[in-house]
Amino acid sequence: MTLQDWGSVGEMVGALAVVVTLIYLAKQIKQNTHAMEEGRRLALAQTYQMRSDALQAMLVQAADSEHIGPIIIKLTEKGYPEDVAALDDLTEAELRRFRMWQIAQQTHWDNMHYQYQQGYLDPEYYEDAFKERVVRLAPTWRALGLTGGRRSFFAEIDRLMGQ
Repeated sequence: MTLQDWGSVGEMVGALAVVVTLIYLAKQIKQNTHAMEEGRRLALAQTYQMRSDALQAMLVQAADSEHIGPIIIKLTEKGYPEDVAALDDLTEAELRRFRMWQIAQQTHWDNMHYQYQQGYLDPEYYEDAFKERVVRLAPTWRALGLTGGRRSFFAEIDRLMGQ
């Protein structure tokens, strides 16, 4: 074999090594992509669990509260949340307490909107639950003058309310 023949063999071995390396790297990328997707799904599940726990704790605390629970009952009997005029029947102290509770509610739903924007809230939940609840609560937030927060959240409220 001549030196030129050995060079041709070397080129063939080199080309084969490149192909084998590319196949190996493609498998590694596929495995890495799968692992990243699994991590994303786990993070999403954990986010849902934290959100669910937070909302449940907020609602249980409100129902058990000697202050907020009776206010909600009083408002509900007057047609709240569909009729925000029910807020007029609250005393000044009740209105202040309820307003603070609604600030917490609004912050929670703003956080949900942010999670949706970042891809941590799936579209099904957004379409089926988020929109309905925010549209239901938005008139109360406006009546209470709760206008502080992220612009994109308030723009979404306006969009959902058809404004």
